[in-house]
Amino acid sequence: MAIAAALGPLPENFALGAVAASKSPLYDNGCHGSTATIDPIICEFGDLQSDIVIVFTGDSHAAQWFGALEVAARTNHWKLVSMTKSSCPVADVPTYRRRDALPDGEELLYPECDEFHTRAHAAIREMQPDLVIFPVLSRFHLVNNGGIAAFSAGLGKSISAVAGTGTKVLILGETPKTNGEDIPSCLARHKNDISKCANPRSKAEFPEHIKYFEALAVDHSATYVNPVDWFCTADVCPGEIGGRIVYRDYNHISDQFARYRAPQIGEAIKLALAGPNAT
Repeated sequence: MAIAAALGPLPENFALGAVAASKSPLYDNGCHGSTATIDPIICEFGDLQSDIVIVFTGDSHAAQWFGALEVAARTNHWKLVSMTKSSCPVADVPTYRRRDALPDGEELLYPECDEFHTRAHAAIREMQPDLVIFPVLSRFHLVNNGGIAAFSAGLGKSISAVAGTGTKVLILGETPKTNGEDIPSCLARHKNDISKCANPRSKAEFPEHIKYFEALAVDHSATYVNPVDWFCTADVCPGEIGGRIVYRDYNHISDQFARYRAPQIGEAIKLALAGPNAT
């Protein structure tokens, strides 16, 4: 469960700079693919000699979890392999991307994502990892306008594409939706009342999506973990937890907060590793 901030003033001397709202190191170390990328950029972290190999793949909402995954891998002596690409969701389904990654940018067809899926899944099958992690963001405009049903079916296709003897799958659910503001800027403006930067849980969580992912996990012998309790109380999802900015912008979690949640990520991975092989 999240130890959520009291929705009053920020703690004294609370950091609001670039370090506090930093993005995933995958962007700076050359390990995160651009929208033009079709071949997966494969980077290794953690205990490189470990017999337990864990792969994670997906879009920027997969890359945002790198800090937590990397800390958990080092702590538990796992080998961690990243294969991420901008605006390319975990579901193998045709989608659009936004020009220049702007929320109001022109929607463009994204065949590079389709090709990336094919090549990344082939690379994962060849690697035969112990676990594949699919961190989910389902709020994409799909080419077929199929909504959550089509997205879920596409994620099932991705799971089947990487499944093999000894390979398990963890579906890491969606992070809560913010109130739409740039959270670091909002906190800076409202230091004395950060409730203005929070989002009610009823608006931040998507129960229908959760039902789809729970059913999908059962159908494919995967493990589904919903992380919303790591962010929200029963009523609200704040912008600051444990002295850390939760989001680095209007929808991606900060690297600092990701690392704060490494223990929960580690437990989710252990749960998935103890589960059945994916199908």
